Amino acid sequence: MKKVITHSICMLVMVTSIATSFANPLSLENKERMDMEITLTLGNVKAGQQLFIKDVNGMILYKKTIEKSGIFANKFDLTALPNGKYYFEHEKDFQIKIIPFKVTFNEVKFDKLNEKIIFKPVVRVNNNHLYFSKLDLDKEDVEVNIYYDGSRDSAGYDLIHTENFTDTAKIERIYSLSKTRGGNYKVVVKANGRNYVEYFSI
Repeated sequence: MKKVITHSICMLVMVTSIATSFANPLSLENKERMDMEITLTLGNVKAGQQLFIKDVNGMILYKKTIEKSGIFANKFDLTALPNGKYYFEHEKDFQIKIIPFKVTFNEVKFDKLNEKIIFKPVVRVNNNHLYFSKLDLDKEDVEVNIYYDGSRDSAGYDLIHTENFTDTAKIERIYSLSKTRGGNYKVVVKANGRNYVEYFSI
């Protein structure tokens, strides 16, 4: 009887050891996965706005259209991302919020100090006048190019005006367009490392 009990104890120790050896890698994997899961919460969103995840080169890795206005909260599993720097980009009507984060060995850290808001250029046309405004607190270079295409069967636009701004926080301009020059126009604004394009006709 004593021999049977001893054998049973040995079997119990062996089973416990095997169970422990399987449990440790699983718990480590779960912890790593939990470190890579984050919940992003954005307030005051509107239906139709865009949310992106991009890498440092601006390549889009994820895109989502926000479906409901109010508060947006979504869980993201970032386990597929290699080590590196990335950012969330929340695009609104007149501004873009940049939320940078870094992935390092299955851990995600937000860079709160470098969060920023980019103000998009505003272009509108009224009575043959083009109104342009751009707010840029970082005073980065801004280039405005206006193109014209007066021929319906032409596929190209001709550059009719260009203007550069440097070290300017608030840009406001009114461009007068000829009343006799009806047709299609295109405005290309180069700012914040990206191009903004607007089309209109008069």
